[in-house]
Amino acid sequence: MKKINTLFAFFFCSSLFGQNVKITFKDTFKYRDFVFYNKVYSYENIEFANKRKIAILKDLNQENDDYYWGDTMKSYLEISDLSVTGPFDFVLKTSLDKIRNSVFQRSDNSTGTKFDQDFKQYCVEMVDSSAYYGFQELEQNVKVAAVFNNVITIGNNIYEFSGGAHPNHWHNHFLIDLTDGRLLAFADVFQMSKRNQLKSILSSKFNSTYGHDNLLDQFEIAENFSIDKDGIHFLYNPYEITPYAVGDPEIIISFNQAMPYLTPYFKSKVLSKTSVKKKKS
Repeated sequence: MKKINTLFAFFFCSSLFGQNVKITFKDTFKYRDFVFYNKVYSYENIEFANKRKIAILKDLNQENDDYYWGDTMKSYLEISDLSVTGPFDFVLKTSLDKIRNSVFQRSDNSTGTKFDQDFKQYCVEMVDSSAYYGFQELEQNVKVAAVFNNVITIGNNIYEFSGGAHPNHWHNHFLIDLTDGRLLAFADVFQMSKRNQLKSILSSKFNSTYGHDNLLDQFEIAENFSIDKDGIHFLYNPYEITPYAVGDPEIIISFNQAMPYLTPYFKSKVLSKTSVKKKKS
């Protein structure tokens, strides 16, 4: 995977209900004949924070200093949305639409301009509602996480802080077959009839790396995984199977270890170095 250092310098602001959502283009990746780039939406609200600050200062003059420091902080949001150009990009864009409809919890199949307009409103409503009740920092990016042979892993990462002991973060991943542009399900990669054997291997690796005592409940296979040259990475979010202090558990198995559990279909897609061919329109 080659990263293109030149960032898109173009940006503009769009007014919606008197609020501005800034849009920039950056983080471009090229792989074979595909180009993936991020459109970043950012928006902040200081109006409600200023109002709270004035009210708090008024209370302080009345010798009332019982308030939470975060009440005077602005709310900020930054979300990146992934786009692509390249061979049979119509099919590939359909897969990306499914991903972003999932991660942004959209119920329709809006694309293009309608998606952009709706998304500006989504940004404004999310930040304004958070700012009204207290400050919040929210960052979410959908971007290329890894590429290997004919499969690309798309990562969705979320960081959120609303005050309290610590911020929260989550991540999930999606695999796309670059030979035809479609999303791959867990059953496309692993033989379901051998799920228990795979679970036993992963559980043993977890115990040796993180310790069985750090397991919150019964061990389960993460259907959140990515693929690169080192093999298959099974990824867990905070509190999913371990306490927050343990971090984000990650279990890696090599392709040799995973081979008995992979589907014939997936072996031909990932372990084959067949080039992606442009399809005739």
